[in-house]
Amino acid sequence: MKKKIFWAFITVILAILTLKMLFSKSGLSVDVILQTITNASPVWLVAALACMIAYILFEGEALVLILRTLGYPVKHHKGFLYSAADLYFSSITPSASGGQPASAYFMHKDGIPGFAVTASLIMNVTMYTVAIVTLGVFSIAFFPGVFTKFNLPCKLMILFGIFMMSLLTLFFIMLLKNQKILRKTGSLIVALLKKIRLNKAASKFNNRIDSAIENYNDSVSRLSGKKRFLFKFYLLNLFQRAAQILVTVFAFYALGGKLSDGLFIFVVQTYVVLGSNFIPIPGAIGISEYIMFFGYMMIMDSSSAYHLEFISRGISFYLCSIVSLFTVILGYIFLKTKKAEVQK
Repeated sequence: MKKKIFWAFITVILAILTLKMLFSKSGLSVDVILQTITNASPVWLVAALACMIAYILFEGEALVLILRTLGYPVKHHKGFLYSAADLYFSSITPSASGGQPASAYFMHKDGIPGFAVTASLIMNVTMYTVAIVTLGVFSIAFFPGVFTKFNLPCKLMILFGIFMMSLLTLFFIMLLKNQKILRKTGSLIVALLKKIRLNKAASKFNNRIDSAIENYNDSVSRLSGKKRFLFKFYLLNLFQRAAQILVTVFAFYALGGKLSDGLFIFVVQTYVVLGSNFIPIPGAIGISEYIMFFGYMMIMDSSSAYHLEFISRGISFYLCSIVSLFTVILGYIFLKTKKAEVQK
């Protein structure tokens, strides 16, 4: 809990520093921002907000699809909770390390066994990465001119992001198909427990490894053998990534941007995702802001670029984190209330 509070505090500090940087470099003020939002098109702002919600929703639907395919009748609102937990804790922990454990916590509380949770989360992050790489390949293949307009640091970060995300995809695929990696990981955990003299825990964990891996492998095999499921699952992850990127496109329209420039903004934002996605949070925030501003400056002045960056980032990251946080709080309260009623 102390670590969570610490990283939540760090996130707030980063948000304040980001806002301060935007105000100091662009000459923006609170009055200017409020006036910008007031003058923005409410229709396009609502569309941007809807895409932010869709970003959470599509991941939740992907998890619901996996779990239902494995035979667990998860409701749609539960999927939204699992997704919100993943997104919120990913946003406040380094390398997004807290997202999946938080999601797994709520799955476990809903009675889903560990092997199914593990298979679901690993397969989800695998397809999530594939979706990012797909958009990256699409952008470079069909819009290479946008990439060439970036400066050298941006190009290096984007290429590094594509390379690392591709490696990550291969690693997750190996993790899904190769039991040896899991067995070695389990053996390391057992050795560590013995080293710190937790022999009972080591013995208990060791006795469960074989059955857990067998159940995990069975779950992965069932999922991998269903082509229709995999196609739907891939589309949900692709839609999730597109929804996040479209937040920026609709924010651009809300500020009076030309409709014909929407595709350009979409491609720029795709490069932003590629260049910053693999960098550990909170470092990714700075990288994202840098690539965003440079990309927007290709078709607008610095003041307009700062306005778009502020509103886009505010909706897609900060507001998304706030919505996810309240969802997690409500989900946790519901769990505690339900537990108290059962105990009565």
